[in-house]
Amino acid sequence: MNSIKRIGIIGNGAVGLLMASLLADDYEVTVYGRNISSPDERLSITRTGMTNGSAHVSLKSSETLQETDEDIFFVTTKAHQVEGATERLTGKVPVFICSNGIAHLDYAKRRGFHLGIVEHGVTKSRGGIEHRGLGRIRIGSSTGLPPIQIKESPLQLVWEEEIEQVVIEKLFANAIINPITALCRVPNGALVNSPYREIAQSIYHELTPLFPQQVPYTYIESIIASTAENRSSMLRDIEEGRPTEVDAILKPVIEKAALMQNSLTVIPLLHKLIIGASASC
Repeated sequence: MNSIKRIGIIGNGAVGLLMASLLADDYEVTVYGRNISSPDERLSITRTGMTNGSAHVSLKSSETLQETDEDIFFVTTKAHQVEGATERLTGKVPVFICSNGIAHLDYAKRRGFHLGIVEHGVTKSRGGIEHRGLGRIRIGSSTGLPPIQIKESPLQLVWEEEIEQVVIEKLFANAIINPITALCRVPNGALVNSPYREIAQSIYHELTPLFPQQVPYTYIESIIASTAENRSSMLRDIEEGRPTEVDAILKPVIEKAALMQNSLTVIPLLHKLIIGASASC
């Protein structure tokens, strides 16, 4: 493909703003979001925490998105917003969906889109974003797209040949960490201690038979350790009265188990509890 000069970030949440602010030094970046009153604004992003700095990027309504305005798109919306956020795209320009869960896998293949996983910890703070944990952004394609190179930055954006393995690894981490932290109102690091550790291991043992990909529990432990101080996105959603991504993360797992005639106990219970907790906020 031609060299990348213009990058579109769909989603103006914490992850989208982190990506935009760190890419703005080397690229022409536009953030596309909902409820943008002006057709073309300038957005100032202040970043604190693991990386400090500021950036100015274009901010446009996703309703005005034109595919040919960008050389590549990264979709950073919540999982349940992916289809609406990408309805104006055809795949002629590479589109990487960086949302949680596996609900979007078939949709991405059907539309000719590609996949990404965000390992950074980031939250919105008053007046900007707080970069709470360094990680990588791992992207790849299951439809034959040649590797894409992005200039080196603290994002550590890397190309993965086995991107579906990476997505399943992230699913395991999300399915284990998010529900426990959200229901028990604890930071990620609490999962190394009892009784949270035993619940985490029970979820892991229910997930493992459902997927051909092997995910060692040491991977889960490494994510817990590297994000120990973080409050998971699902916990923050419940605290702030927003819809959670529990259906994107756990519902496809429950459906997959039913098709395989595998009996689950812990995961369906957690799914119902999160829905109940969300409804009571």
